[in-house]
Amino acid sequence: MSNNVEAILNQLRGVITSGDGEGVGVWLADLVGEPNKEAVNDAIRELSRMDASLIVYLARFISQHRAAAVAYPLLEDLLFEQVLASPDMLVEILASSNEVSEIDYYAYCIEALALEPAILGLETKLAAVSDEGLLITMLGAIAKIGFCQNPKNLADYLYASNRDIISAAIAALGSVGSHEAVQLLSERMGTDSEFDSFILDQFAEIQDQFCIEKLSETLASHITHVRNYGKAKLTAMGEKAIPVIIENLTSDDTDLVVHTLNVLGDIFDESAVKPIKNLLHNHPANANIRFAAYEALGRLPSQKVALALAEGLNDKDDNVRLAASRAINNNYSRMLGVGVKNLLHSSVFDSGKIIAAIVESESDNIFLDLLSEDEIREALFTYIREQAHSDVVKFFNVILAKNDRGDLLSFIQPKQQAEPKAKTLVYAIDDSRMILNIYRSALHKLGYEFKLFEFPETALQNIEKDAPEFVFTDMNMPLISGIDLTRKIRETHSIDELPIVMVTTQSEEDSKGDALAAGVTEVIGKPFNAEALKQAIDRNYKPK
Repeated sequence: MSNNVEAILNQLRGVITSGDGEGVGVWLADLVGEPNKEAVNDAIRELSRMDASLIVYLARFISQHRAAAVAYPLLEDLLFEQVLASPDMLVEILASSNEVSEIDYYAYCIEALALEPAILGLETKLAAVSDEGLLITMLGAIAKIGFCQNPKNLADYLYASNRDIISAAIAALGSVGSHEAVQLLSERMGTDSEFDSFILDQFAEIQDQFCIEKLSETLASHITHVRNYGKAKLTAMGEKAIPVIIENLTSDDTDLVVHTLNVLGDIFDESAVKPIKNLLHNHPANANIRFAAYEALGRLPSQKVALALAEGLNDKDDNVRLAASRAINNNYSRMLGVGVKNLLHSSVFDSGKIIAAIVESESDNIFLDLLSEDEIREALFTYIREQAHSDVVKFFNVILAKNDRGDLLSFIQPKQQAEPKAKTLVYAIDDSRMILNIYRSALHKLGYEFKLFEFPETALQNIEKDAPEFVFTDMNMPLISGIDLTRKIRETHSIDELPIVMVTTQSEEDSKGDALAAGVTEVIGKPFNAEALKQAIDRNYKPK
């Protein structure tokens, strides 16, 4: 060790012993300014033999001379050793400090060492800090450690005027993940879509029973973006969410049941089949519930519930029959085939409506199996030839050709394609392909020109190229809801210029109010048929 360094070290020993904090800072600065790095490191090692009071001076010095800790990592190593041995001393230093740079460094130490015993001190210090950047750093340290003594200490920052502070508080409470923290986050929801989504991200990350229940509660939310984002998170969570959300199927809230069925279908796990079957067994009066149930079963392996599927073909609602037909088609078996044929041969049931459901839902497996039944085959061909849209005719042309039944193609060709009764161009937007099939059938029967869109963003692109004269849209769609879609359209097309009718299962007045405020012309309910669409167009469309 050089003479200069030795002399500085002796001075340091003296001022540390006497408690001269200012002197310690001066001599430490002189020490790290010495050119002989090896000698300086030797001196730092000697300092480690001092008593624990060194932590006070060393912490303050490094907080004010961060570059020194970079040049001499042993300094910070020495501090960290002493902090780990006496974490309460760092808490005392933090409590007594008012300098932003010092508090910032102490928060860094707590985060770097994952020092849970010091977290309460950090939480308490939050209330004395006004610097916004420092608050974000302190909340970030808590988030990194994932622990706090009292989540209520963080609650006020969920309502700060600075959005970055709010985000940091959400991340901190989400990382803590206790019931109390999750409840505080849940109470914050409902006023800002960005923060709501971020909070739901926290719940989806935690994935404990309580958080899954909180996500499940979003399915009953009156706020569209909360409901849709919650659905997306539950779907992404997969089968782990099913035991929680199937409890919703017993609810009296129709909208909640429908949204739950949507999620169960999207998760695509067989464990959801039995609860949905039990729901149908209770014969729900609401057609939207029955439709959503059959639509979900159409996405799931449902051969074990063949009877329930077959019963759906005799439902009194046209839309439900289409969904049931598609569910049967996707799970087709010999047993289901026998059930379908029995329904069509029976004089008790309306075979014409069942035929329409099979064709309009493009149920190819059922169609091919029924070709061996002469009377039924003729009924299918007649419907396709005389009532189906050209896209449906093309679909069954392909099916026959692919299955070596080209000999039957001539029997399904329309004699003459009817011209549209009106030149009015109608857009229909819904994320359910089954609903789009229903739109296609209804608008075709009404004689309108139309375009169907599964994705709202595609509809927005098309509006700029080929503007419609009327729009039907769903409310609950992922990424872009019907309300968001309406707002985008209203940026370029006024309510007088382009009527937008929202068609939804949602029954709450809040949702209807939000839609009308966004620029929707009218809200009508599902299920719908051609007559309902015609009446909506007649009420709201004024030909130019």
